[in-house]
Amino acid sequence: MSMANITTGWLKKETHGALRRYEKRWVVVSGNSLSYYKKDDNMSPPLGVIDLLGKKIVQSPDTDHGFKFELTDKENSYNFSCETKTEREKWVDAISCISYGPFGGGMFGSSIEVTVKREKLHGGRNIPKIISQCIGYLDNSFRLKENGIFRLPGNDKTVKLLKMEFQEGMEPNLEAKGDTHTIGSLLKLYLRSLPDSVIPSSLYEDFVAIILTYELNPKEGLNELRYLINRIPCSAYNTIRRLCEFLFKVQTFSDSNRMDLNNLAIVFSPTILKNNSGNLDLEMRDMQKLKKVTEIMIAHHETLFPGDKEEEDQEDLDLENIDPEELKNLYTVKMIKYQVQAREIVTKDKEIEELRAQLAQSQHTVQQQECTILEQQNRIDHYQGCVQRLENQVTNNKDTLSNFHVQENSYGSPTRPELDRRYRHHAAQTRF
Repeated sequence: MSMANITTGWLKKETHGALRRYEKRWVVVSGNSLSYYKKDDNMSPPLGVIDLLGKKIVQSPDTDHGFKFELTDKENSYNFSCETKTEREKWVDAISCISYGPFGGGMFGSSIEVTVKREKLHGGRNIPKIISQCIGYLDNSFRLKENGIFRLPGNDKTVKLLKMEFQEGMEPNLEAKGDTHTIGSLLKLYLRSLPDSVIPSSLYEDFVAIILTYELNPKEGLNELRYLINRIPCSAYNTIRRLCEFLFKVQTFSDSNRMDLNNLAIVFSPTILKNNSGNLDLEMRDMQKLKKVTEIMIAHHETLFPGDKEEEDQEDLDLENIDPEELKNLYTVKMIKYQVQAREIVTKDKEIEELRAQLAQSQHTVQQQECTILEQQNRIDHYQGCVQRLENQVTNNKDTLSNFHVQENSYGSPTRPELDRRYRHHAAQTRF
């Protein structure tokens, strides 16, 4: 039984002493510790409390006597036994989230938000590293053409080995240990291990209802779907965005790999969006709708996911359960982040002041150029006035000359005194 950050249930624990045997105990994993009780009422004090931070988890070979695992460190070891293999996997995932989480592991069984926050303390990005590394391995034309990618299973032993290495915070060499189907199976296993679907189950009904709108009016349906997608938490949003972007690329090779949109939606819709109510009838009823929503998100990923979502500055921290060292590291990272932002602000302020000075200088230069242009325009106007007056004088002289010719033709050639008189008279009239 699992709740928010709490796992409870019955396990068999090996006793200490000369006669070792397994006794049934009620176990509670909460915060950074595992407590075990004789009864499940939690009223009596625990028989023991185990600090899980830094504990190594070892799964014993399967036997007819149960499915065992061991919690060990340099000083102590604790052995537990489960009834089924599936039950052991759930307990191991829940414990390893606490044991390996502060060291960059523990992603199997942890929410995407918790995993991204932890990994950012160790240089991680905005999606879980197992997602980015698996997609990075598969994202080449040779592997994308592999027949049955994401449909055919990989090597189970290698998948478990890679899972354990990721879970312990190691950096597995996928190129050396993996193949197309094994890494595809590892990616699907991680998505199945999430405590909730990639899209929070609280949005399940809203996403299912979108299909009716989309069938009546695809454009309006896409707008409503984009609004819903923006309500997805930051890390989950970035994860589903990257996943849909990659799956769209996978289906472009469907002639070779036989994985079109329909087949990819069948494989991934149960982990992308699910109802955690446990109602099988409801799941069967909505199966086709969930598949259709997944198809739409893959086909229209560029419209629905225009870009990565930035993490909000305010982080929700469980201060009671968070490891003090992890909290210290978190605040150290925050302080460095704020110092970097402060330096960036100072640098930008200097750049702004320099730009303002350049702008003022440019405005002064423009004003000087405007004055120069105005002076040149005034000179041009003066010269044009002079030219106009000269043209008028030329015109008047031409008219006067024509009059002389007319008079000469009418009265014959004038005498010399008459010409002198006419010239003086004309000069007196045209002087300026």
